Amino acid sequence: MSDDKKSPTYNHTEIHHKIEASPKAPGIKAAFRFNHASSPWVRGISSGLSSSLPILIGILFDHLQYGLIASIGGFTYLYTKDEPYAQRAVKLFLALLGVTLCFTLGSLFADVAWMKTILFGVIGAVSVYIFGALKIPGPSAMFFVLSFAVSTSIPAPNLQSVFLHAGLVFLGGALSWCISMSGWLINPRGPETAAVAKAYRQLASFVGSLGTESFHAEQHKTVVELRAAETAMKQAKINRKKSSFAHRLFLLNQKAEGLFIFVMAAANDFNPAVSKKAQAVIETFASEMATLKKHKKIRDVREEIEELSIKEELRTLLLDVNDVLQMKELKETEYIQFSQGSVKARLKAAFHKRSYVLKNALRYGIIMIIAAAVAYTTNIPRSYWIPLTCAGVMLGATVRATVQRGIQRSVGTILGILIGTGILMLEPTGIVIALIVFVLQSTIEIVIVKNYALGTLFITPNALLIAESGHPDKAISYFTSARVIDIVIGSVIGVVGTVLVFKRASSLRLPYLLGDVIRKEGQFLEMLSTEQDEEKIKQERNKLQGELVNLRALYDNVIGEYSKTAVKLEGLWPAVVATQQLGYMLLASYEGYELSKTEKRELKETFAQLAAAAEQKRAPKLSSVPTLKHYPIIQGEIVALYESLQVEI
Repeated sequence: MSDDKKSPTYNHTEIHHKIEASPKAPGIKAAFRFNHASSPWVRGISSGLSSSLPILIGILFDHLQYGLIASIGGFTYLYTKDEPYAQRAVKLFLALLGVTLCFTLGSLFADVAWMKTILFGVIGAVSVYIFGALKIPGPSAMFFVLSFAVSTSIPAPNLQSVFLHAGLVFLGGALSWCISMSGWLINPRGPETAAVAKAYRQLASFVGSLGTESFHAEQHKTVVELRAAETAMKQAKINRKKSSFAHRLFLLNQKAEGLFIFVMAAANDFNPAVSKKAQAVIETFASEMATLKKHKKIRDVREEIEELSIKEELRTLLLDVNDVLQMKELKETEYIQFSQGSVKARLKAAFHKRSYVLKNALRYGIIMIIAAAVAYTTNIPRSYWIPLTCAGVMLGATVRATVQRGIQRSVGTILGILIGTGILMLEPTGIVIALIVFVLQSTIEIVIVKNYALGTLFITPNALLIAESGHPDKAISYFTSARVIDIVIGSVIGVVGTVLVFKRASSLRLPYLLGDVIRKEGQFLEMLSTEQDEEKIKQERNKLQGELVNLRALYDNVIGEYSKTAVKLEGLWPAVVATQQLGYMLLASYEGYELSKTEKRELKETFAQLAAAAEQKRAPKLSSVPTLKHYPIIQGEIVALYESLQVEI
C-alpha cells in the first residue's frame, strides 16, 4: 500500500484512541518462561484423585492391572473447565465415551499396524475439528490419542478381554465425572457466577483503559469475556422464572452488556479521572460477585455512585447493577446477546473448503499418520510414544508455539526420565503406586499453567508408570533408552510437519478475512437503516461480533508464524484495530436511521473499496467518505479505517 493519498475530508468530531504497538510473538526463550497464573489447587487434587482412586480400588480387590487400566479413564477429568455444571455433565460424558471408544479401538487393532496408523490420524483429526469448530478450550485430541495409544500395548487375548478392559476405562471415567461434578453439591451456580464476575472485572479494565494505548486490546478482551459470560448463562440452562438467584445473574450479565455498549458509544466523553472512578466502582461489583451466593446481600455502593461526576445514563446503569446486587427488582432491557449458535450449526459452519478449522484438523491428522507410520516401521519398543509425543507438540496454537512445545516436550521429558527411573528403581507396589500417581498427576495440573516444560517433567513418569507398572522387569530399561528416542522423533515430526505444512496458513488468510469483515460491516450498517425484523438484526449482530473476535485471533496467529509474509503483514495491525473499532461501534448502534439511495450507493462503494484494498494490500481508491449525518461517530471510524490502510505492505 502507499501513502500518497490525502485523507478524506471529515468535519465531525472524531474519536481517537492511541493504538498500542502490534503484539509480538514470544521468542524461543519464552519456552522456559514462567507464567504468573495462579495455581489451580482444586483442579490438581481432583485430577490426582481421578487417576489414583481407580488404582487404589484395583489394589483393594487384588487386581492392580485392572486398576491401572481403569485409571486411563481418569484422564476424562482433564476435559473439565469452568463451564456450568449442566454443560459440564454433558461434555464430560461425551469425553468419557470418546476415551472409552478410542481405548476399545486400540485394543481391537493392537496387532494391525496399518489400521493403527490410520486410526491415529482419524482420532486426531476428528478431535481437533470438533474442539476447533465448537471453540472448546482444553487438551483437544491429546487424551483420546493417549487412550488409543496405551491400549495398543495392553494384552487383550480375546474379544471378552477387550470389552472387559473397555468397561474398566468407562468406570474409571465415570468416577472422574463424579469428582468433577461434586462441586455442584456445594455451589451449583459457581461457574456461571464466576463467569459474570470475570466479565465485570474485565469491563473495569476496559473502562480504565479509555484514552490509553491499551484501549483496543482491553476492548477485545472485554468482548471475549462478555461472550464467555453469555455462553455460560445459556449453557447453565437455568430457569430464571423459578430461581431468584438465577434471575439476578441474568440481570447482572445483561447490565454488563449495557455498560459496554454505553462506554463504546460515549468513549470520547470520558476523562482519566472519571474513568478511574468508574473503574473502581465496577471492580467493587466484580469482587462482590465473586462471592455471590443465594440470598446473600452484599455491600451497597449507592453513595459512591451518586458522588461520581458522570453522565446520567452511566449513573443509572451503575445504580441498576448495585440494585440487582441488593436483590431489588428491575425491569429487563434488551441488549446485545453474544450467542454462539447451536452445536450442529457450528459444526456445519466450520466444514467448508476455506475453513481454517477443517484445514487444521486435516493437517493434524496427516502428520499424525506420518508419525505413526514412522513408529510402526521401527523396532523401538512401545513405539506408539512417537505419535503420542507428536500429538502433544502439534497442539500449539501457532507455528512458534509448536516449536516451543517441541523444545519443552523434549527437555521436560528427558528430565522426567530421570524422575521415572528413580521411581521404578524403588520398585513401588500396591498403595505406593496409587500414591505416586496421585502426587504426579496433581503436580502436573498445578504446575503446567506456569510452564509446559515443567508440566512434562511429571507427565512422562506418570504416564509410563500407569502404562508399564504391569511389566516391572522391562520398565527401567524402557525408561532409560526408548523414551528419549521416541520423544525426540515425535517432537521433530510434529515441529517439521507443522512448519512445512502450516508455515503461512494464517498469513495467507488474514488479508481476505480483513476484507470480508469490512464488507460485512458495510452490509450491517445498511441493514440497520432498512431492516425492521429485530430478530434478524440480532442474528447479524452475533455473526459480526464473532467475526471481529476471529479477526484478532487470526492476527495473533500470523505473528506466531515463521515467514517473511507474516513480518510484512504486521503492517496491517492499525487496520485490524480500526476494523474492530468500527465493528464494535456498529454493534453499539441501536438507532436505525433511514439512508437515502445516494448514501446507500456511496456507502456500498466505500466499503467495497476498503475491503478490496485490504485484500489486495493496497491503498483504497477513495477521494471522500460519504457524510452520515445520523451516524457521525460511525463516519469518523470509517475515516480512521481509511487512514489505517495507507501503509505499504
